[in-house]
Amino acid sequence: MREFITKFLLIISIFLYANAGDNKTIAGEVSSVIDINLSKIIKKDNVSVDEANKTAQKEAIVKILSTQTDLNQSKDSQELANIIAQKVVESNETNQNSHDSKRLFDVVEEIKNINNKITLLLVAADKNETGQEIASIERSKDKILSEIPAAITNQTIDKNALLEYLKKKKIKEDIVKRYEKDPTSYRYLDASLDLANMEMGEFFYTPLLKVEQIFIDGGKESKLKEILQKSLVDMQIKDYSKLKTSIDEFSGNSSDLDSLKIKYDDLENSRKSYEEILSYLLKNTNLLAGNVLFTSLNLKDIIDYINDISPFNEEVINLGKIIPIILILVVLFSIRKSLASIIFFIFTFFVKDKESGEAIKSQVVDLIKKPMGVLLVAYGIDICLSIFYYPSPVPLMYATIFDIVYVVLYAWLFVEIINGYGIMLISKFARKSGRKEILNLIVKIAYIIVVIIAILLILSKIGVNVSAIIASLGIGGLAVALATKDIIANFFASIMLLFDNSFSQGDLIVVGDIEGTVVETGLRKTAIRTADNALVFVPNSKIIDNNIKNWSRRKIGRMIEMNVGLSYDATPTQIKECVSEIKQMLMEHNDIAKPKDNALSSSGFMTKYRQSMVSVDDLAGYKNALYVALKEFGDSSINIYVRCYTKTVIYAQYLEVREDVMIKIMEIVDKYGASFAFPSQSVYIEKFPKIEYDNVIKTVQQEDKDE
Repeated sequence: MREFITKFLLIISIFLYANAGDNKTIAGEVSSVIDINLSKIIKKDNVSVDEANKTAQKEAIVKILSTQTDLNQSKDSQELANIIAQKVVESNETNQNSHDSKRLFDVVEEIKNINNKITLLLVAADKNETGQEIASIERSKDKILSEIPAAITNQTIDKNALLEYLKKKKIKEDIVKRYEKDPTSYRYLDASLDLANMEMGEFFYTPLLKVEQIFIDGGKESKLKEILQKSLVDMQIKDYSKLKTSIDEFSGNSSDLDSLKIKYDDLENSRKSYEEILSYLLKNTNLLAGNVLFTSLNLKDIIDYINDISPFNEEVINLGKIIPIILILVVLFSIRKSLASIIFFIFTFFVKDKESGEAIKSQVVDLIKKPMGVLLVAYGIDICLSIFYYPSPVPLMYATIFDIVYVVLYAWLFVEIINGYGIMLISKFARKSGRKEILNLIVKIAYIIVVIIAILLILSKIGVNVSAIIASLGIGGLAVALATKDIIANFFASIMLLFDNSFSQGDLIVVGDIEGTVVETGLRKTAIRTADNALVFVPNSKIIDNNIKNWSRRKIGRMIEMNVGLSYDATPTQIKECVSEIKQMLMEHNDIAKPKDNALSSSGFMTKYRQSMVSVDDLAGYKNALYVALKEFGDSSINIYVRCYTKTVIYAQYLEVREDVMIKIMEIVDKYGASFAFPSQSVYIEKFPKIEYDNVIKTVQQEDKDE
């Protein structure tokens, strides 16, 4: 701590020396410069106003407001009177201090002047130049509107100005009462317009005092919207048509008429400007709503307390802001380092078994700790900005940037949660139902929903009318549909495949000339891994249009079909014995399906009721037929037809069973002395050419002598 104080004082010394160096003073004036800089940094002892005196001042102002206005008629009005009185007392305490921010009244007057200028430009002859000028003025007005929230939180009410306003209002009311029997007179209309303008100002300014109080107290955004909406409605339903008619029918001199018209135009301009400002505040209530952490930690009181005990002038060195900002950043960065452990600890409350817990730690926590860490840092910076700009709200530009950052980070977080814990959760249901393709489709749809919502929220934050975009989709839907008809067809085909249940992920299928195992079904295409290990992508619309052969949708029964060809020298007895014993062997084989291996014996009791409506064996995938019979006399063999089904449908096991059956058939054929036929060809010569026997004998004998 001592080292920190030493470094801090050293920084202040350098700061003082730098300020002194910037001033071109002679050596004799150096001490005076340092004294001036110290006087700026070191807090002066302010003369504090006695609390009893403050209370007396507030009660006096409330009494004045109650007697000269109608603010004593309801509880809400009394609350407003107390807010005004408190604001007057606080303004009197700080009226000697200079404020860099603009007064609310000045900002509003600037907007009024801009709107008045736009009205004048609209009647200009050159529409092109007028449009360009108005666009430029509108941009400057948007910039001024962004100053409104800060101006609201720095409102001041001068007691003398308040009393002067009440006095002026009373005079105008007396004039209206005096001339109410002559409603077309200039005095009556002039005073009525002044009162209407005052009334419009009260509709606008009084709720903004409540808005400021809600901001100070850290109130909810819904309360702000309620107050602003009520004020806007009260202003919009106020009818001045009778006053306008009276001005139009005014029969006095032209100068008085011009004066009345100017005041009426000013009234309408004020109403338009006030409504515009209130609408702007309604769209950006988040700027004036209390930050949850800022309010829950009571940072306002902490800042004020530190500044009260600080020896420094808060306008130069605001320790009330510096210390909380440093502490918050230190705490958040410390939490970020151990974030993975914290997240895992939270997840352990929802997951009880140890195996799932380890899976969550390795799959889920590692995925979401990065977006959570970035989100934590962003939230910490946001809190620090709220502290930095206190007691003013964060500027709209920064608030908008952080709103967009939050949308992006939350979208990232949700995508990672879906990618981690969501997949684990959904896969459990997929394993139970056997529909693995549901997992991929649900996850991808969830991704798309998160991204679409994020994009719409970002567009909304930057001021784009999202409702108009959604409405325009109906108009441009036809063009989009024509341009993306194949994409749309594939998307709906994927939905049909999901509900049609033609195949599942991992099934062996044949689609057209493609045979392989289904890897996954996406929104546009289905991936199939063929036997030669090629990955084929088939558009879902093509799958729907083709016949689908699913080899995996069978419980019992993979067919063994063959012809056992015996040679033609086999006797009928041998053939009968071979046929009989082959059939007996298959009936006794443990891996060959028998008639008892059916859906009724393997399924629940509900299957028994369904057998009258549908072939339950064919529906569930059971085949148990067994055929052994003499089939035909072939070209080279007498063929015995064998057809049966293995109990297993797994290809490797099926090959083993078929091999065993074939070997046993060979043993049976050999047992009964028969033999397997093979393709052969006999040649019969009908006419052989005549050979002279004697000549042949002589030729042979001659060859023997020569040897």
